[in-house]
Amino acid sequence: MDHIHWGLLIVSYLFLGGISAGLFFISGLATYLQETGSPIYPRIARVGAMLAPWPISLGSLLLVFDLGRWYRFYKLFTTFTWHSPMSIGAWFLLLFTVVALAYFWAWLPGDLVARAAASVPRRLRFLRILDWPGREGLRRRLAAVGFPLSLGVGIYTGVLLGAVQSRPFWNTNLVAQIFLFSALSTGCATAILALCLGGTALDSRGARLLYGVDISLILLEFFLVVPYVIHGELSPLAAQQALRLILGGPFTFAFWGLFVGLGLLAPLLLELWEIRPLLLDRGEFHASRILAAVTALLVIFGGFVLRYVFVFAGQMTSFE
Repeated sequence: MDHIHWGLLIVSYLFLGGISAGLFFISGLATYLQETGSPIYPRIARVGAMLAPWPISLGSLLLVFDLGRWYRFYKLFTTFTWHSPMSIGAWFLLLFTVVALAYFWAWLPGDLVARAAASVPRRLRFLRILDWPGREGLRRRLAAVGFPLSLGVGIYTGVLLGAVQSRPFWNTNLVAQIFLFSALSTGCATAILALCLGGTALDSRGARLLYGVDISLILLEFFLVVPYVIHGELSPLAAQQALRLILGGPFTFAFWGLFVGLGLLAPLLLELWEIRPLLLDRGEFHASRILAAVTALLVIFGGFVLRYVFVFAGQMTSFE
């Protein structure tokens, strides 16, 4: 079966939703790592908070247009079907987006919020509550609420595929786990890239956190790819045939060369090279902004290729 119903819009939706989940995850982590009542990594926390709502908002917009009759999207929110992954996912994404927007507001600079509130027209005076003085105190609470939501969004992008049991390429819980760690890694890489493009050098303390988290996520991702392949080889014939799409078939180079090679192993080696002074206890660690940006782009590229391969290859297989 080679009928392709989900195309690049769905690939982009899964990819962008994962980036938002990863951005919120790394920002929430940085918010909770505190010293004397203040975040140790305020730049990382702020960058993640500033960026987290927007990729998933764009991805949701792409999903709406993929529905065909896009103007009927509101019907997703007029009912709730507990046994439908699409219904659960729609409400889950809406809740995460609302929390991410509130978290974005909580991290906005105070003077910017004050100026915006002062410029609100008189007939919209109720919006001046946005300059609420207790706004900054909400950061940790919003991070606590959004942290599990970000993990849920990251894993949901894989659950959405795994729920289609007729497709042997997707029919394993390992897909959701791979997508989760890929989402967190691409979000972390997006934060690294944003900091690199910010015009100032990466501080060694923040770079150490981001590199450490990303290396751990890449390793987890890689060591899930291996059992995914083994699981497919030990599964029924339909799953073994589906696996041939990435073992000598049309998606072999994209999966092993672009995703595993360029998207996992290359950035892993670059990040390990960067932090080698810490690993070998020789000299001080200084992050290279150019190398960090290249590494981040490779991780982001690999995350997109992963979703492209799974979405398209999965639709070319079926249990028959």
